[in-house]
Amino acid sequence: MMFRVPRFIVVVLCVTSSGWAWAQDPDQDFGAFDSERAMQTQPIPLGERFEAGRIIAVVGTEPVLVGDLESPGKVPEDALADREFEMRLRKELVNSIARKCLAQHFLSLQTSGKPKKERDDIRSKMLAKTAEIFRTQVMPEQMKQYKCESELEFIQLVESQGSSLPTLMRSFTESAWAEQAVREGTKEKYDAQLFELQDYYDQNPEAWERTQRAKFRILSAPFKAYENDRQAAYAAIVDMGNQVYLGGAPFEAVAMKSSKGYNADEGGVFDWVSPGALKSKVVEDAVFAIELNALSPILEDTDGYYIIEVLAREGARTVTFAEAQAEIRKKLIAEKKDRDRKDFVKRVIENTPIWTRWPQDIPGSKDIAEIQ
Repeated sequence: MMFRVPRFIVVVLCVTSSGWAWAQDPDQDFGAFDSERAMQTQPIPLGERFEAGRIIAVVGTEPVLVGDLESPGKVPEDALADREFEMRLRKELVNSIARKCLAQHFLSLQTSGKPKKERDDIRSKMLAKTAEIFRTQVMPEQMKQYKCESELEFIQLVESQGSSLPTLMRSFTESAWAEQAVREGTKEKYDAQLFELQDYYDQNPEAWERTQRAKFRILSAPFKAYENDRQAAYAAIVDMGNQVYLGGAPFEAVAMKSSKGYNADEGGVFDWVSPGALKSKVVEDAVFAIELNALSPILEDTDGYYIIEVLAREGARTVTFAEAQAEIRKKLIAEKKDRDRKDFVKRVIENTPIWTRWPQDIPGSKDIAEIQ
């Protein structure tokens, strides 16, 4: 199967959105690190040298160095005497190994059955196309985000963070190829049958119980905003109420201009709150009692004065199966997709020769001491 450039371009563009931070610390968490199991192993002996150039894994024929996962200039000789550093490194290594397995799998799919010269040519074209996308689309986006006016300025910024442009490009290439391997190795579309939706609904009855709730907006004059001068606070709430009730001013405009309480910047709007969610019991009681779409009288509690308007209110109820179907379908499809993705990644890892400093972190891998 020849490398299909147009499709690959689309895929690479899909994985660039998280930007430079993504290139340094990829969001694609292909590996699954078991921290509890890892903590059961003995820590690295004190005094063992573990510089950035130390090989800690080999995936296929590709080595992984400490410096591939941690900034080389920030890896002291005794770094692994620090258990926290060791755990972080091991977690990063699990994810790195998974990405490398997937990237190698994707490359293998493009070159399988081809003569060596043709395999090398396909790989070169893939690398060139990925590098072109990185330089013409990914890097300019990051230069703009970090306000770098030139490529040199961007390179200096990257290096100041302990990385380099070639390192970012390799990370981008590896993650893009890994994600494409997953895309090609799993189904494009998923669905959930009606009986699956019904089973989920029946097996999770507590998920469909809804307490009463209300949406409202509020004008606030807290005493502390007026140096605990209650008369000044009262005058302020009266003025706000008059602007809305007598002057016809938009409630939210008055809230944004004059209210001193929570959500004032959003026009005083509280979107769907349930009993127990509000600090003020006085306000909460009014929210679930007064007439809809009408200004309340001035409310007072120990903190200040308020005027509210309830925009909508719903009583306690049970969501029906018909209402829940869309939510359930979305959840089940996401679960199926995630399960297929994990199963595929697991199969690829199992079929890739792996040697690592911590074989207990990667089931089926071997101790790197066997090849050192």
